[in-house]
Amino acid sequence: MVLISWSLSGDRNHETVAFHEARHRRRELEARGAVVYWSERVHHYPHAC
Repeated sequence: MVLISWSLSGDRNHETVAFHEARHRRRELEARGAVVYWSERVHHYPHAC
């Protein structure tokens, strides 16, 4: 999993995407005019219920 953080029109957002989708998502955000300021690989641990 990859955490991507960005700013678009003054609004900061973030989302976690699958590793294999991260590059595409980052480029998609940049094409929309977003400034991607953080992208990091994170470990996903399922929560115990």
